[in-house]
Amino acid sequence: MDTVNILRCMERTEATRRQMFVDLMREPMLEISAEALSMRLMQMGFFTAPASTKYHGAYEGGLFDHSYAVTTNLLRLSEALDLKWEREISPYYVGMLHDICKCGLYIKGAEGYTFNSSPIIPGHGERSVILAQQLLNLTDEEMVCIRWHMGAFDDKERWNGYGRAIERYPNVLWTHTADMMASRIDGV
Repeated sequence: MDTVNILRCMERTEATRRQMFVDLMREPMLEISAEALSMRLMQMGFFTAPASTKYHGAYEGGLFDHSYAVTTNLLRLSEALDLKWEREISPYYVGMLHDICKCGLYIKGAEGYTFNSSPIIPGHGERSVILAQQLLNLTDEEMVCIRWHMGAFDDKERWNGYGRAIERYPNVLWTHTADMMASRIDGV
């Protein structure tokens, strides 16, 4: 994503982000309406939280912008590679909720955002799965894709687990790829 597009993302309002979420999620929603889910996510700060303090999406609303990009990349990969999911909604749930752990994880101050180093529920993938499960009934495949979306950026001693996860659920690899596309290619 070029600088102009990143600046455009940064100018989005919370209301614009919520509408983008509802528009994307309206058709595939299964157990809860897109509007109801957006309300619950708004209460968690999903549409205003940054995606990081200094890397991709390090601005107010960056978490949604990053998650939206991951979701659209995962949908493109699913179509282009004819990926098989346990259920049709999975790329939407996985893409949107893979980083939900970042809600409430960054504290806004005068100098920007700082990392809350002592959340009640630690871990990145694990925390995201727990929070996502509080919102929706996830399949095992969805939980594993969310848990392992960091790929080899997880701790080295966990790489064997990542490999086993890919063997059991190949879409783990594509989830990580969509995440990398959003952060490293799209820049959000």
